[in-house]
Amino acid sequence: MARLRLRFNPWPRPAIELTDTPNPKCRTCDGYGGWPEDYSDYDTGEYAGTEWWDCTCWNPTRVRRLLPLPGWIAHLAFGWIPPVHSSEPPF
Repeated sequence: MARLRLRFNPWPRPAIELTDTPNPKCRTCDGYGGWPEDYSDYDTGEYAGTEWWDCTCWNPTRVRRLLPLPGWIAHLAFGWIPPVHSSEPPF
C-alpha cells in the first residue's frame, strides 16, 4: 500500500511531486526505506564505498510530477536559488 506525500523537487526543473514514503512500521528498515552497507576492495580489504539497499516497503521510483513551477515562484516559496551561469573563468 502506498503512503503518498507532496515533495518539492528543485532539479532538473522546480516542481511539486507526489511521491511514495517508506512504511514507518517496517521491521526490516525501521522506517528508513533501506539500509547502507559498506563494502571493501577485494584485493586489499580497504574500505571502497557504501551501497544503499532499498527495502521492499518503499518504491523510490514511484514519483508523479504534479505541478511544474516557474523559477521565481520556487525561489519565493521554497528559498530555491537557481544556478548562476557566468562566462568569466573561475580563476
